[in-house]
Amino acid sequence: MSQQTDRVRDASQPQTFREPRQILSREAASDIVAHALAKWEAATPEEARRIAFILEREFPDQAQPDDFWHSQSSIAFRDFFVWGHNHDFGGGVSRAGAMGPRHVEITTEAIRLGMLPINLQGKQVLDVGCWSGGDLLVLAGLGGQVTAMEEHPIAAKAARRLIDLLGLKAPVIETSLFADKREWAGQFDYAYCSGVIYHVTDPMLLLRILFAYLKPGGDVFIETKGAGGEGSICSYSGTLEKGWNWYAPNETALGRWLVDAGFDAQTVQVHRRDNGRLLACGRKNEVRALRETAGFSRPGSWLEGPV
Repeated sequence: MSQQTDRVRDASQPQTFREPRQILSREAASDIVAHALAKWEAATPEEARRIAFILEREFPDQAQPDDFWHSQSSIAFRDFFVWGHNHDFGGGVSRAGAMGPRHVEITTEAIRLGMLPINLQGKQVLDVGCWSGGDLLVLAGLGGQVTAMEEHPIAAKAARRLIDLLGLKAPVIETSLFADKREWAGQFDYAYCSGVIYHVTDPMLLLRILFAYLKPGGDVFIETKGAGGEGSICSYSGTLEKGWNWYAPNETALGRWLVDAGFDAQTVQVHRRDNGRLLACGRKNEVRALRETAGFSRPGSWLEGPV
């Protein structure tokens, strides 16, 4: 199919995207996630306490986790650390995080709706924005060979230390996704990006990079803060709102972002959760050049061509 025909086809798609259908009950999906995480629990309460103590000592919280969003300015974010997702070490030992059980809730919902595979065995998985490692553990527990990225330096080190103590072998790379790696082109079967895209100033570039990293037939999953309203709408708050929330899309805008990044419009699905946040997925069916290069923020880069 020519680039021009491809562009016309996707432009003709309706401005709504398919709602994913439930393939499992919430209880069944929850059990799958619980089983995936249980693989990383310590064998004994003593071992659980040892691991928890090491992490508390090496990566102390600089505020109470439930007060994280009110305690410090976003300006100091890179130097400020609170544990991310709640973590169960086993044996009744746990650590609370600023993001609570979101990694469990989001992956459960994604599995329930068929947006996250039940079995990632043999799959190369990219986890973007892993924070202290909650999502990483779920994805690895499902069998994925996970490569994680985290631009916050303390969080990246905490995730790396956590999985080392748990005996999980997975690289955690301390870098921004925007420091793109051409050598990763076509390397991944699945890209998981939860709670990230509304924290970046260029969501289209993020999606184009993820498209480039996926193999043909590879899938992307996005979880994000969402805006309301009809049509294609994004809200913007930037640093005015705690959490440096840049662009929060509604369903149509998020779907169009995926299409314009290269994902096949017929595969894009978008779901609004009860809490107002959005889940989306799409598939890279084939290598594609960027549909439109005017205004692209990496002019002349390899990301414009067929990837």
